[in-house]
Amino acid sequence: DLIVATQGRSFYVLDDLSLVQQKQEGLNGKRLASFAVNDAYLFEGFQNMSAKNAGINPPNGSVINYYLQQVNDSTNVTIDILDKNKKLINSYSNKAKEKNKQLDIATGMNRFVWDMRYDSAEKVNGLVLWHGNVPGPKAAPGQYYYKIKSAKDSVAGQFIIKANPVYKLSQQDYDDQFNFLLSVRDKFSEIQKAIVNIGLLRKQVNDFVALQGKSIPQPTKQLADTINKQMTKIEEALHQTKAKSSQDVLNFPIRLDDKISGLYEFASSGNAAPAKQVKDAFAILSAEADVQLNNLKKIISTDVAALNKQIRDQALPVIGVKVEN
Repeated sequence: DLIVATQGRSFYVLDDLSLVQQKQEGLNGKRLASFAVNDAYLFEGFQNMSAKNAGINPPNGSVINYYLQQVNDSTNVTIDILDKNKKLINSYSNKAKEKNKQLDIATGMNRFVWDMRYDSAEKVNGLVLWHGNVPGPKAAPGQYYYKIKSAKDSVAGQFIIKANPVYKLSQQDYDDQFNFLLSVRDKFSEIQKAIVNIGLLRKQVNDFVALQGKSIPQPTKQLADTINKQMTKIEEALHQTKAKSSQDVLNFPIRLDDKISGLYEFASSGNAAPAKQVKDAFAILSAEADVQLNNLKKIISTDVAALNKQIRDQALPVIGVKVEN
C-alpha cells in the first residue's frame, strides 16, 4: 500500500500498489495478460461503495487483475475458478445470462473479484421461506486456480485464500465446516428440484385429464387422481404450501426445506467446525427429506409409468380440439 500523510490533518492510502510494481514491458503487444494475485483473507464484510465523503473498503475476495488489448461487441471473455484439485468451482463471462456470473470488461486493465463463494442452492421462484434460500458456502482456506480465456488466447494462475487470524481454527475445522455446508446446500437443492418436478408433473396430469373430459376411462382418471394426491402429500411435507406471504409462516409451521435452510443459516454463522448438535439435527432432517424424495421417485417410476401405459394401451388422444356447440 502507498500511504501519504501531511504534517497537518490529512492522510491518504492507495490500496494495493502491487499491480504497478508488476509493470510489464511490451504489455501493449499482448492480447491477453494477467498479474500475480495477492493472498486474500477469509472474512465477512463488504466493500462500501455508497459513501460520498469517505474511503472505500478493499474488495472482500480474491482480486484478479488482467489486461485485454481490445474489446468489442463480439469479445467473449470467461474466467474459470478452480479448487485445489483443479475442479471447476464457477465460471464467469461477459456473455453470461445470470447477473451474478456476468463480467464487466473494457479495453485495457480489468479487475475481477471472486467473492470466494460457491454456487447458491437451487431456487424456486415464488416460494415463501422464513429463512430464505440457501447461499453457497465460502471456500475454505487453501490454494485455488484461475483460467482466463478470450478467443484463442488464455492465461492461468493460482492464488491463496488465508484463514482469518482472529479465529484459532485448524485447516480441518475449516474443511469440515465447508463440507458440511455443501452437504446441507445440496440437500436443500434436492428438495427444491423435487418441488419443481411435482409442479411440472401435476400440470401435465391435470392438462391431460382436462383434455379427455368426460370421455376419459374411469381407471385412468382414478390413477391420475391418486398420483395428484400422493404428490400433494409429498409437497406439503417438503414445503409449507399455505404460506403465501412472509408473515404466513407465523400461522403455518415451516416444513423440511425451511428447517434445513434455518439449519444452514445457523451452521454458517461464524467460523467453526459443525457441532454435534447441528450434525445430528441435519441427519434427522435429511433422513425425513429422503423419505419424501424416495416416495416421489417411486411415483414417477411406478405410478406415472403405469398411467403412461394405460394411455398408450387405450390409445387416448394427447392432442385435442375443443368442440364448440
